[in-house]
Amino acid sequence: MLKTLICTASFFALGFMASNAQTNTERYDKEMAKYKQTNTFENCVRPSLIKQTKVLDDQHIIFEMRNNRVYLNTLDHKCSRLGFERSITYNVRGGRLCSTDVVSVLDTTVGAGPGCFLGKFEILEKLPKDGD
Repeated sequence: MLKTLICTASFFALGFMASNAQTNTERYDKEMAKYKQTNTFENCVRPSLIKQTKVLDDQHIIFEMRNNRVYLNTLDHKCSRLGFERSITYNVRGGRLCSTDVVSVLDTTVGAGPGCFLGKFEILEKLPKDGD
């Protein structure tokens, strides 16, 4: 009985992880279809200008700014649970958030989770919406 329960739980967990990975890929593709990547990078952004962040998956975060700029940050490495929790926290030093800073996954059950290094901030250009 216990072995059956463990196997069932394992299959459920594997199925959930596979569907979550697909969701992350779909989320990334859908969001990035709105932008053109410029291959132009900045090392830092001013946190006071961050309007919203969108976690796309375990390695990509979009920063929408109050000055209508949009940046894609590709983390140095995949960040465990980031695509699942889709929420980050960070400490600002010197009034800027930079590629050398660490963001932490904000886990809804335990608070700040794993820390991950940011990458450079790539400037994105918004593509015109269909019908514009």
